[in-house]
Amino acid sequence: MQLAKYVKFRAEKFGSVLFETRSEKVFTLNPTATAVVREIEAGGDERAITARLKDRFEDRDGAIEREIVAFIADLRRRELVED
Repeated sequence: MQLAKYVKFRAEKFGSVLFETRSEKVFTLNPTATAVVREIEAGGDERAITARLKDRFEDRDGAIEREIVAFIADLRRRELVED
């Protein structure tokens, strides 16, 4: 999985953003979404990304995993990532 070729990620003072250059849309990201995008940039499939973040955030009740799965599904729906 990787960001689509027309999507740029950038960390800002106020947080981080995804910029979709075709439509010039900007998406602001919360800390969980930022961690997901950084993992996408590092490489790997959805399962590997989810596993790494579950370990990092010590996700005992599955809340982080649900957020990750929902966020990646949203990225796919908006065509912001490619498999």
